[in-house]
Amino acid sequence: MDKIYMLHGFMGTAETHFMNQIERFKDSYEVVAIDLPGHGASTVTAAENYIEETIQFVLNLMKQKGKGYIMGLSLGASLAIHIAMRERDLVKGIILTGYSPFIPEEFQELMEKQYQYFLQIEEHDQEAAEQFKNLHGDKWKTTIKNVLEKMTYHYPSVSGKEIESLHSPALVLNGSEELYEVESALFMKKHNPNISIALIPDAGHTANIDQPEVYNGIVERFLTKTK
Repeated sequence: MDKIYMLHGFMGTAETHFMNQIERFKDSYEVVAIDLPGHGASTVTAAENYIEETIQFVLNLMKQKGKGYIMGLSLGASLAIHIAMRERDLVKGIILTGYSPFIPEEFQELMEKQYQYFLQIEEHDQEAAEQFKNLHGDKWKTTIKNVLEKMTYHYPSVSGKEIESLHSPALVLNGSEELYEVESALFMKKHNPNISIALIPDAGHTANIDQPEVYNGIVERFLTKTK
């Protein structure tokens, strides 16, 4: 049975971000739903060098469990494409959602404001802070700091040339409501015609949550085609 490794987004968990996908694919695939370091039930804390340490964490797990597909949302999508570029023999294909290969220059200021907001979220939104603590435990503040610092100031960008060299089958499945994510999908296709792209209507950054039935159907066709 083929495996699907599911990599969630920032401050989510495998269950909260992929509940609908776990339910849809669990009978046909071996679903490996991972709580990333610093998140959920993971006992691994968020390292200062978060991206590299987490790539190695997932790679070590894949080397133990075996080759499979990677489904990544947002942060998880950034991890997925870097894993596919680095260890293509372990990756049957990747599904990237809420993904951009780089942060547009006009978004940098917004990213920095978001970073500062989250660092002080106990002052701005006590309810959200409590939810984070309940979901991730006492490690949640370290997770916010170390993950957002990397994603804001050291985003794991992917160049056009790197996209051209991507050999693993890939599906970029973004929502249609965010222009930069629409442009990101087109950028990926422009630099590698073998990449499949789809835009989900009435869906934003978390298209798999916003429109799960449409999302799951497209993913199912991609998986069947690339087996």
